[in-house]
Amino acid sequence: MDTATAALLESEGLQTVRVGSRVRVMDLDGEEEYEIVGREDADVVHGRISMESPLAQALLGRSPGEQVKVRAPGGLRAVTILDVA
Repeated sequence: MDTATAALLESEGLQTVRVGSRVRVMDLDGEEEYEIVGREDADVVHGRISMESPLAQALLGRSPGEQVKVRAPGGLRAVTILDVA
């Protein structure tokens, strides 16, 4: 998604996931919240995931209500985006 498209979506009230976003997601294990950050600021214990991680890569550019699939060490994981701030 280009910058103009992202700006248009935000002006219409549709938040998209980008670096710096706080994202609330749900999967089979329940709800979790993450902040998408640069590699140097990543701290999984505190909910900050690197923008280079498989989960962040799947979430970037997406909006609430969308479901993404992520390859995780335990296999394929389906995650639904609940909220983006």
